[in-house]
Amino acid sequence: MRDSTEKDLVVGTTSGPVRGFLDRGVPNWRGVPYARVERRFRPAVPVAPGEEIEATGWGPVSWQLPIQLSRGLYRLPMDDLVENEDCLNLNVWSPGPRPDGPLPVLVWFHGGSRVNGSASSWIDPWHFAARHGAVVITANYRLGPWGCLYLGGHDPDFADSANLEVLDQVMLLRWIRDNIAGFGGDPGNVTLFGMSSGGCDIATLLGTPAAQGLFHQAAIYSGNAEVPMSEEAAVRFTEEFLGAAGPLANSPDDLTRLPNVGLRHIHGKLLERGVSVRYRPFVDGTVVPRPPLETIRAGGIADVPVLMSVTSDEAGIFVAMGDAVFDRAYEAVATGDSTADRDAKTRLLSEKYFWEPTDRLLQAAHQAGRKVWLQKYCYAPTNSNLAAQNPSIADRPVHGTDMASLFVDTEGNDGAETDRLVGAQEQNALIALARDGRPPWPEWSPQAPVTYEITAPSNVGAR
Repeated sequence: MRDSTEKDLVVGTTSGPVRGFLDRGVPNWRGVPYARVERRFRPAVPVAPGEEIEATGWGPVSWQLPIQLSRGLYRLPMDDLVENEDCLNLNVWSPGPRPDGPLPVLVWFHGGSRVNGSASSWIDPWHFAARHGAVVITANYRLGPWGCLYLGGHDPDFADSANLEVLDQVMLLRWIRDNIAGFGGDPGNVTLFGMSSGGCDIATLLGTPAAQGLFHQAAIYSGNAEVPMSEEAAVRFTEEFLGAAGPLANSPDDLTRLPNVGLRHIHGKLLERGVSVRYRPFVDGTVVPRPPLETIRAGGIADVPVLMSVTSDEAGIFVAMGDAVFDRAYEAVATGDSTADRDAKTRLLSEKYFWEPTDRLLQAAHQAGRKVWLQKYCYAPTNSNLAAQNPSIADRPVHGTDMASLFVDTEGNDGAETDRLVGAQEQNALIALARDGRPPWPEWSPQAPVTYEITAPSNVGAR
């Protein structure tokens, strides 16, 4: 990494000039607006360039909501973060520009079930720039009802409220295309990587025509292409949302005038009623023209190599969420013996909710001629924030624990030595995908379903 000068920290963008700072020696720009929310439940608009932006602090994040009534799991550490529905901003770390050519670009899509999470929570992407020589971007976009509540089925004036979170993400990718060269990145080599709902968002973008050509590789961690629901289901959920509003709102127009805490209150009422809270994209015929898996299978967008990653004990996360959540999830998919022990039930949940959808995406992408790879994460890191919050899963590679390896500084002091060695494996696979268009093991195919296992160094390899 070369030394940076003060001049390197001011970059001209379509949002105006942005001034960054050095984060542990790496140029970093924070809170850069890539679009603007002028009106609630409406598509974002471009940012008009103006005076120099001091990009040295985190920008606002989308309003945060609990996943379930118990607020312990996945609770967002807010620290200095501010919630605001006008939250469309990004952060860039870059060791460039380089005289030998532009750098690969990594764009992170955070998890959190589209109700919480942010560009700066739980993860530190600094090492991708400092250790791997990539430009890395994290971003905020609208979550919950702000980004996923479709009102057009109840009031035609809100027909453009469809899939706002997806449209925010497309705006993000367009901004990157138009501006990342100024930060040393290659707009022709953009890799999306995301976990859980963030991975599902990437899979949805694989079936979103407006995203065509805006990214070139995809790494999906514990995600799938089956999240978008039907328009009928989206309209029905809005009915449930309005029904839970009580005297606060009787119509979509009323929702536009509520304070943000009012929308949060309605979300809480839904949880109290036991409603399945479904903030998801939906098949609207335009932004998401049909189920993404169908679009992927039909080769409907440009060829994008895809790395799929699962953990060996994905559904162990349901154990941490409590007996009620675990039992409800099992009853929804179980076809066998209801008296099976907890471990057998957990394996079935992993199959139904994670491994089988992963296989269907691999099958669809391979059928369309895409290059695909599969990895399985089989290690329980000692430095996992998720496991630290939930000791019952500390020794299990459950859903989300692999992020500790993806974001560990392999040359630092975080975690144990084995944590860093395992982290190097996971990071090197992603970086190889970004740099070379392929991780360093054979492609997956139905005839040769190679699965690369990431685990402690004494037991590493493909099978």
